Amino acid sequence: MSATPRHTSRARIEAKESSILDAAEKIFARAGFDGAKVSDIARAASVAEGTVYLYYKNKQDLLAGVVGRFWTQLTLGAEAAIEPDATTLEQLEQLGRYHLQSLLNQFEVVSLTYRARPQQEQDLDQVREYVRVFDRIMQRGVDRGELPKGTPMGQLRDVFFGTLEFSARTLKLRERSYDHSVVTNLLSIMVGSTDAAAGKLKGKEPSNRDLMNTLKSIQKQLKTVGD
Repeated sequence: MSATPRHTSRARIEAKESSILDAAEKIFARAGFDGAKVSDIARAASVAEGTVYLYYKNKQDLLAGVVGRFWTQLTLGAEAAIEPDATTLEQLEQLGRYHLQSLLNQFEVVSLTYRARPQQEQDLDQVREYVRVFDRIMQRGVDRGELPKGTPMGQLRDVFFGTLEFSARTLKLRERSYDHSVVTNLLSIMVGSTDAAAGKLKGKEPSNRDLMNTLKSIQKQLKTVGD
């Protein structure tokens, strides 16, 4: 059965928008935000400059489109990289490997995300949806009894993503490729610290001081991760 005119028209619109975003991503990565010109993006996308403005009102809006697509694709890739029946530690390793490799493969685009400031609530939602992948892994770990109750998920999330992003920058600066030891060392520290805290508490709910001591232990050991 042939596609209806409406579906065909929609497909063409989406293809043209995707082409514009592909071109914008390349130009931004090469010239930076300040050096990029909408005319160059239009030329790279093989469309008229006025056509770009039919989709995006200005260069900042274009950047938001590039970054938004990056987060959406990153989330889909992360979900596909995680095996549902794997243990919590295995899932964290899968997510860590995927995240670090994605940062290295798309380092220029990642750098653009720091320039883009969320303009609307949906922009933040795209980032939140990605970090929820980590949250769901951790919560399943608690539910399965593989992680202790009271595990400071929010703080460990910051440690997890923050360390991988810092390590990716370090590897890039040193012109080194993917290093899996970054992931394994990070997980060893995280899991070891939470297990140690759980062992000291022996079933009672952790206090803020207990959690802070756990995080301090993680931060102290993280100084060697990525070196």
